[in-house]
Amino acid sequence: MRAFLEILQWRLSLSAKDPSLPNKASRFSKENLLSVWVDILALNTFSYLVALPIELGIAGMSFDEHIQVRMVALLLNTLVALPFGLWRNFIIRTTGLSHESNGLKTYLVDTLIFLSFQLPLYVGNLILGGADFNEIIKATITVSLIAGTLGRPYGIYLDWIRVRHGLRHTLDHNSVVIESAKT
Repeated sequence: MRAFLEILQWRLSLSAKDPSLPNKASRFSKENLLSVWVDILALNTFSYLVALPIELGIAGMSFDEHIQVRMVALLLNTLVALPFGLWRNFIIRTTGLSHESNGLKTYLVDTLIFLSFQLPLYVGNLILGGADFNEIIKATITVSLIAGTLGRPYGIYLDWIRVRHGLRHTLDHNSVVIESAKT
C-alpha cells in the first residue's frame, strides 16, 4: 500500500512540474483521491463476494487455500483498482457509451472490459495463491463462462459505489479517475 501511495505522490509531483501536462496537478483533488479509494473498495468487495462460491464450491479449494488466494487478491486488487478504473473509463468513452446507450451494448462492453482486464489477473492470483493446475483450470473456465454475468453487475456496482460516495457516474464521461491519471 505504501508503494502505491508513493507512486501516486510521484505522479502528482511530475504533473505539477511538467508544463507539457496542463492542468494535471489541479485534477488530482480530494475528489480524485477519493475516487481511487472508492475503486479499491469496490473491486475488493466485489471480488471477494464472487470468488467465495467459485473457489470453495466449484473449484474445491480448501478454506486455507481460499484465504491465501483472497489475501493475494486483496493486494493485487488494491494495486490494479486504479488501472482497471482507467481501463473501464477509457473503453466506455471510446465506445461512446452513455446513459442512453442500448442495454445490450452496455452489457457487452462491460463484459469485454471485465474479461480483458480481470481474467489474466485472476489466473496470476490463483498461481500466486498456491492453486494447483486443475483448480486453476476449473476456476478460470468458470469465471470465463460466467463473465457475462459478472462484467455488467460489476460495472453497475462500481458506479453505485462511486455515486454513493459523491463521485460521478462513469457514463457521465466525466469520471475523475480517468481524467486525473491520464498522461
